Amino acid sequence: MNRVGKYAISEVVDDLELMNMVFELPEKDKMIMWSEGYIDHVIDKLPEYARDILANRKEKWEDTKEFYEKKLEEIVNKNEFKKMLKSERKEFALFVKEQYQEYQSLLFLIYDSNLKDDDLRKFVYRRRFGANKRYLH
Repeated sequence: MNRVGKYAISEVVDDLELMNMVFELPEKDKMIMWSEGYIDHVIDKLPEYARDILANRKEKWEDTKEFYEKKLEEIVNKNEFKKMLKSERKEFALFVKEQYQEYQSLLFLIYDSNLKDDDLRKFVYRRRFGANKRYLH
């Protein structure tokens, strides 16, 4: 949790100070608040006139998350994928690596029946600010 999140959760919060702290945050840190799930606490503590600073961004990120949820749903509903879900992990891994490398982390969570909302949020964050930069050679 970043400094702004810790301050927003504390008992005594000055809404103007919090607003200034939010203004100073880079986009990446604002998205971290969303991906880790404490952005709602920060939005609630902001002054009424400043809430849309984060609310609009949060809505945009939620839309992106829904897009990926729909993509995953399309993949999971394919007969070929359903068949591979029943296979051994090694076969499934080779299939995912060939067909859906982009969604590989999420598909393995589906295979393990362990996909959570937080995982999707972190996936959206990594897609936007990921450490895995693809360079052209």
